[in-house]
Amino acid sequence: MPAGGGGLTVVSPPLRRRSESAFPKWARALLLVGFLAVAGAVLAARSKPATGYEVSIYRATPVAFWVGVLAAATIGVVVALYAGRWGRITGVSLAGFATMSFAALPFFRGYYYYGTGDALTHLGWAKAMLTPGFGFFDIIYPGGHSLALFLSQTIGVPVRWGMMYAMLTVSLLTLVFVPLAVWVVLPDSKAVVIAAFSAMLMMPINNISTHPHFHAYTLTTLYFPFVLYLLFKHLTRSAEDEALPEWLSAASLVLPLAVTANVFFHPQVAVNVLIFMGTVLAVGLAWRRHARVSNPAATDGGGRHHRLLLGQVLFLFAVLLVWAAQYRHTYIYLYNVLGSVVEFVQTGTGAGQAVARGGGSAQSIGVSLTELFAKLFLVNTAYIALAGGLVAAIAYGTIHERYADSNSAVTYIGASALTLGPFFAATFVGDVSEYFFRHLGFAMILVAVVGSIALYHLSERLDGVFGFDGKAKSALVVVVVVTMCLSLVTFFPSPYMYHPTAHSTEQQFVGYDATLEHRAEGAAIAGIRHGPGRFTDALNDPYDLDLQWSLNGPAASSIENVTRYRGSSSERPFYYLVVSEVARDREVLGFKELRYTREDFERIEQGTNPRLSLVQTNGEFATYYVDQRGYNLEPTETTDRSA
Repeated sequence: MPAGGGGLTVVSPPLRRRSESAFPKWARALLLVGFLAVAGAVLAARSKPATGYEVSIYRATPVAFWVGVLAAATIGVVVALYAGRWGRITGVSLAGFATMSFAALPFFRGYYYYGTGDALTHLGWAKAMLTPGFGFFDIIYPGGHSLALFLSQTIGVPVRWGMMYAMLTVSLLTLVFVPLAVWVVLPDSKAVVIAAFSAMLMMPINNISTHPHFHAYTLTTLYFPFVLYLLFKHLTRSAEDEALPEWLSAASLVLPLAVTANVFFHPQVAVNVLIFMGTVLAVGLAWRRHARVSNPAATDGGGRHHRLLLGQVLFLFAVLLVWAAQYRHTYIYLYNVLGSVVEFVQTGTGAGQAVARGGGSAQSIGVSLTELFAKLFLVNTAYIALAGGLVAAIAYGTIHERYADSNSAVTYIGASALTLGPFFAATFVGDVSEYFFRHLGFAMILVAVVGSIALYHLSERLDGVFGFDGKAKSALVVVVVVTMCLSLVTFFPSPYMYHPTAHSTEQQFVGYDATLEHRAEGAAIAGIRHGPGRFTDALNDPYDLDLQWSLNGPAASSIENVTRYRGSSSERPFYYLVVSEVARDREVLGFKELRYTREDFERIEQGTNPRLSLVQTNGEFATYYVDQRGYNLEPTETTDRSA
């Protein structure tokens, strides 16, 4: 109020200036550029759809896509670091859009289907679920297939794209609920931003036993952050409702539905969740007991104030037991794991067979295990070290008590390493050692949460000691972007990691369909390295498994070996050999001619041997008639040199 005057003057410009300083104009301009960069990247990818098999999705995608996505991710990091609270929200959103655009690349490139191996079998099952003869209860993990069918029917796309959309959906769940899980126990926007960028690294995907194409275990692993978020909401009383009793909350009511879905998605992951929740329950009971026998006023890291999980654990155990006990796969899995452990204890051999096989194949093409490990697990290892350091720091009491909920959450997860660890180790021995890398993918969700909290504490310490000036923030931008690149460059299989991309082309589907439809009765069909089995699954063709042959080892090293090769069961003096562009590029480019060279394929395609006759081709898929009259029709012994 001016002196001597009776009026009241409301001064609003300073408030407007403060609002602008919280979200400055330069940040808005950068965000506009970033979102336009993502849009341009998507248009660039769509402008060059795949016309055939691509051994590397990275190399085949236009450079403009990578420029746009990288620019958007960098702008997102810059705005999140420099532009205050609203900058953190919008910067993370922009980087998230860039990450999802990257994960959706097979859609933008117009892939007919993204997935090989198990993904083709799952496609056949999903298509069969639309028929009267096959239903929800006919497979042990129908949840992912049901999700894919729901998306397919809702969006109006083929089932094969519904399978791809299902994986994209759970990838989005990971991006959203990893930071939200951290927010529940550590409500600081800086911690949430760190967790969001940690989720964008997609560390659960290792392409050994977890994959970005449709894979039931991987899908369930990427769904787990949602369960973890609800679990933390239940524990920390952050979802209070006055209409409910103290021991219950809204999250408590939703959590049973979430864990039931977990069982339907994949019971193996549900076992991991059950062990984790059981560990949380045990730690909570221990804290309660400690509180009763000690000074009630003393603090214990916040855990004694948390709800218990007794009802939730019992419910999950009951659902898992009732569901899994119906299926023979459960007993096969238990038999294999127990058998491998017993064999290892008795003989002391067999540990890490998947690692040994992969290592031998890598070394045979001149790749060191150190190089391969660095490409696949460098970022994961750094996060494991951070998580381990934080668990140790909390155990020694070096983290301030004001972080009680986050300390308790880290303690829960750290304790679960003592219970999940032996179970995971049991799968590292014998013929089931590939399961270990499945469980490692699951563990990386927990590591991402603890690692994000560790990075938050580390940033707080460094900020208090050195301060984050412009140069430090610029260096941090570089570190974050480089880390994202190092992690996401192995998201899709490619020759960079000595594997071809999981691209199944329309030419393959059409070629196999024609070959299966017009085959002679009782004739066998053979494929290079892999037989037609997965495509007979995808096409739901009831073809005799004994007539689906695979040319392994030296069987295709010469025309003579190809003509003499015999699988089992066929009494016909001939068989059909299918040779696709996928097989050629996989062997020559993806596996660096480990088994078969370019010349091997050329000898087949040139048709110099009169026993090989071309039956049909569509440009990328050819079927040959192999005449074996006069040869011994007994099965051929081959050596399988796995890659």
